[in-house]
Amino acid sequence: MFDHRPIYGHIRFSFYGMTDTRLRPDADGTALARLYGETRMARRFFLFEALTLPSLLAQTDRNFKTILMSSDVMPDVYKDRLTSLAARLPGAEVIFSDNRRGDRAFRRTMLDSLGPASTGTAVHFRLDDDDALAATYIARLRQLSQTVPASTHITFPTGMSLFPKDGNTPEGVSMVHSHFLPSPGLATVNGPSFNKNPFQMMHGNVWTRWPLLSDPTFPAFIRAHHFENDTVSRQDKVLLALRRARLGRRRAAQHAESVTQALAAHFPFIDQTGLDALIARSAAIAGMADLPALG
Repeated sequence: MFDHRPIYGHIRFSFYGMTDTRLRPDADGTALARLYGETRMARRFFLFEALTLPSLLAQTDRNFKTILMSSDVMPDVYKDRLTSLAARLPGAEVIFSDNRRGDRAFRRTMLDSLGPASTGTAVHFRLDDDDALAATYIARLRQLSQTVPASTHITFPTGMSLFPKDGNTPEGVSMVHSHFLPSPGLATVNGPSFNKNPFQMMHGNVWTRWPLLSDPTFPAFIRAHHFENDTVSRQDKVLLALRRARLGRRRAAQHAESVTQALAAHFPFIDQTGLDALIARSAAIAGMADLPALG
């Protein structure tokens, strides 16, 4: 008999601290001003509300917790909106941490997830605040994770990318593809001997250090590449490769049909027209007044 393993999702929402993004603390406050600039934040909220949150609400297995990690220095107008949005999602908790290191900010959650005396097991997955998960992601993660040992990493290499058609206009396109060890939905099985948060390792090389389980059988995620992306690692090369594959004459129609089918089967909250339009809609947002009012 295997123990029940609770599932935790981790999302960093404009966390002011040491992470894998380019927005790191500095002495003169330049990074802080950039991180919480109104246009940037409004566009982050737009994609979170259009992609990330609907995908979590659409999960067929609702028995999971979501940790939304931000910082105590986030302006109140953003804190209020994030808290209101999180209230729509059962099991969500917003943390405004005073830590400037991600591992320390998540530490209490990681310890608590293992139960009394931190001796149990738990499953943790990562998701960026502008990406989405398939409706059956939690159900499949639960099935895969309940019987494997702690330190096992679980990856879902098939997904979709949304990206600008070129670098000059905000017209968006999307495609289904597979990618070795993508970050969206990467999960870990944790226990007393291994209790890192899922942002605490370089996701591209976890296979060299820990056991790895892969499920490539369904499109597990949507990853958004847009004009406000924070992660800089290889971004230009990634977009160039995506555009070449998606826009080639021989397979463009096939790619479009694959997206239509994948969305209909696994992402019930959006269709291809709506997905591709998110790039332009996001680029048109200048400030918080451009976002829909929260009811």
